[in-house]
Amino acid sequence: MKTLVRNITAYQYDELEVDAKEKAQQSYLEKDHLPEFFSEDLENELRERFGLNNLQTCYSLTDCQGDGLYLYGKINYPELFDNEKFRKIALKGIHHRQIQSVNDKLQEIVFIHRSRYSYAGTVSIEWQECELSDKKEAIINKIIGNVKSWYFSFCDKWEKKGYDYFYNISESNMREICNEEKCFFTQDGYLIDTNEYKEVTA
Repeated sequence: MKTLVRNITAYQYDELEVDAKEKAQQSYLEKDHLPEFFSEDLENELRERFGLNNLQTCYSLTDCQGDGLYLYGKINYPELFDNEKFRKIALKGIHHRQIQSVNDKLQEIVFIHRSRYSYAGTVSIEWQECELSDKKEAIINKIIGNVKSWYFSFCDKWEKKGYDYFYNISESNMREICNEEKCFFTQDGYLIDTNEYKEVTA
């Protein structure tokens, strides 16, 4: 039987060279900035800021052709007409009488993804069309237009946040996190699981 012990030199973040710091940042982002956390934050904003509970997100943020972020699902009647948080966005510029004239014709707005790509423009935003007068159709088209404007703005904002979330962390934030969490790295910047080692005292 043999007992083998391997010594490893552990470095604090500020002790690393520039290239190793970049690797340390990448290691941290891969370990802690997980897709499920990002999706949860996005969908929490949909619920809390806009009162929308039936939209979800999908994205590919690798900076390749077709990458981006989109929403899929639906906005139902109560979320559209009875929800003060989103009502003012969807019904912007539409008078009360006009809203009353079409609110029984627009039961939901559906977001359908129709592509293998992941950017916002691959989604079709539709409603169940029926026979309407030209005036009523124009009102509904204006509502759909308001929703589309909000949708593209929301996706653009969260796409930018996604690239920042997955690929960027400031030097000051990294230093603060490493100090708080007592992180140690190899000389090349790889994060060390200190639970696997016993510290050797001088």
